Amino acid sequence: MGRLKKYVLTGTVVIIASEGFLGGFLLYFVFPAEVSNSLLVALVTALSFATVGEAVLLPILAEFKVIRTTFGQLTLGIGTLDDIIEVLMLAAVAVLPGFMSTTQAQSLPNPAIILADLGCIVVLSFALLKLGDRIKSVLEKDNAPSYVSSLLTLLVCFSFIALGGLVFESLATVGAIFGGIVFRGLLPKERLAENERAVEFLGYVFLSPIFFLSIGASVSIAVISPLLLGLILIVANTSKYITSFLVFHNLLGVKYSLLLGVGLGVRFSTSIIVQFILLNSGLISVALYSALIATAIIMKPIIIGIYSWVLSKGKPP
Repeated sequence: MGRLKKYVLTGTVVIIASEGFLGGFLLYFVFPAEVSNSLLVALVTALSFATVGEAVLLPILAEFKVIRTTFGQLTLGIGTLDDIIEVLMLAAVAVLPGFMSTTQAQSLPNPAIILADLGCIVVLSFALLKLGDRIKSVLEKDNAPSYVSSLLTLLVCFSFIALGGLVFESLATVGAIFGGIVFRGLLPKERLAENERAVEFLGYVFLSPIFFLSIGASVSIAVISPLLLGLILIVANTSKYITSFLVFHNLLGVKYSLLLGVGLGVRFSTSIIVQFILLNSGLISVALYSALIATAIIMKPIIIGIYSWVLSKGKPP
């Protein structure tokens, strides 16, 4: 992946920027009411559906044993860099409502307070990560009971969630992400593996179903505009195909550069959280939110099917 870093950086920036700007202009000039008549909201919304759910692609790449190929490394590299952009965008979206005049009437906190809370989360994260080696050595040398690391995990994760949600509900999601980063930096490798499984069990078995239930409960099929749905599908997919071909056709060839674009069109990642926050903040309409979720649901099986079928026919470079 290090050898391909220039391609990864160029591909990530070009693909996300092109889809973000095209989608943003589409929403602002054609459907302004759906984005509170704000170009900024339109751009943020478009960037949210420009992101990549690479976790869906990883098992497919592993199944066909192409992870270590140039094609596989580009896919994972763009998806990894994209994750960093997603976290930054999530933080920006959590702060955004406080600056929008259309939401001031909803008794949102002062923007300065939201920024201060976000700053506290970031500073606290870096401070704890600086102490990470010392805490690890204490846990290793003193042979602390296993429950100590479990309590530390719960304390860190829920403290960051509480710190984020203290001022603004949407910042709780940002706090959870930073809590996870700190959690990984504090525990020794063996303890980390044990507690990571417990956290994943809690998330997958209890929290994820509740979250996706809330996602589904917020969707209204009746208000989805076929025109809005169709244009989002066109912009969200064709822009990735074209930019992927332009950037990677010399490296991968026509067939696999287009397939890379197809794979990068899969969503169901942090983008859904971003869209959910935008809806709850009153920045986008239920119709637009429902159309965004519908496009993700429609395209996911199609992308997985095409991706798997093409990879089954031959190994990419």
